[in-house]
Amino acid sequence: MKVINVADDVRGLWAAIPMPWDAAGRLDEAIFARNVDRLAEARVDGIYTTDADGEFYAVELDEFRQVIAQFARAMQRVDCRAQVGVTWTNTQGIIDRMRVCLDHGINTFHICYPYFMPLNAGDVRRFWNELAEADPAARWIHYNTPRGHVRMLGAEYRALAAEFPEQFIGTKLGTQNYLELSDIIGATPQLSHILTDFTAVPGMLLGGRGTYSFWVNSLPAWQRRLVDLCQRGEWDAASAMQRKFNLWETSCVEQYVRRGYLHGIIGKARAAASGFLEDSGRTRSPYQPLPVVDVERLAVDFRDWWSEELAAERFSGSR
Repeated sequence: MKVINVADDVRGLWAAIPMPWDAAGRLDEAIFARNVDRLAEARVDGIYTTDADGEFYAVELDEFRQVIAQFARAMQRVDCRAQVGVTWTNTQGIIDRMRVCLDHGINTFHICYPYFMPLNAGDVRRFWNELAEADPAARWIHYNTPRGHVRMLGAEYRALAAEFPEQFIGTKLGTQNYLELSDIIGATPQLSHILTDFTAVPGMLLGGRGTYSFWVNSLPAWQRRLVDLCQRGEWDAASAMQRKFNLWETSCVEQYVRRGYLHGIIGKARAAASGFLEDSGRTRSPYQPLPVVDVERLAVDFRDWWSEELAAERFSGSR
């Protein structure tokens, strides 16, 4: 595990590792550790846990401590960086989670604003100042998502980067608005702006430095190649891959998203269609997994849509 200190350490392909729950609803530590190893073998640059795809909202603090202890042990065996999502409904909950991670040698955190009520302008300033005072060793990746209710653009990020130059090192940009991406990345090129799978290529063309990916859990070699093409500036080939991925999502996955299967819930169904990672398919109540009949249908669509890519992957495509 490599420790992160500056924005330049945050780049490339980052995997959003899912949470494998056992029949008793606990983290299956053996599967979790094997999945860390599989992702590292797939040449990801980093792995992060307990963000939206890691079902952070369903993990209370005591169990969070157990998850991070296991994550830190698993990451010590591999040669890639670690980050942790610490979003919670209040500032103290975020601070508590950062301190757990710092105790285990992990210092870089995905942070969305507390998400039940929108923060006003004064709340936003107070929020970051309280985080800075509580843990000066922490490094922040702001998770820019509509779930945080606060619209952050280039001017807001420029002010935060100036006020907290050592701690505020990057963003996870959930927006799919090209003008917003242009504004944010253009205004703060010193930050490490990381895109999601849907905008990896256009965002990196604008100056983004990588992607926080759920798709690497399904087609790891394909996703590694996409990021490598972007880093080499081979935009035509990368754009063709981006188009195929986005068309897959709108054609085969969006129907389930419209029914309310979001983030880590639909992420587990995507990963199950591939078989690259191990997982039980279980989720945390009240959020239920995609019904079995739909998982099976998605798997058929996946094999049809990605048949050539599956043939090129090193893993079998089923477990």
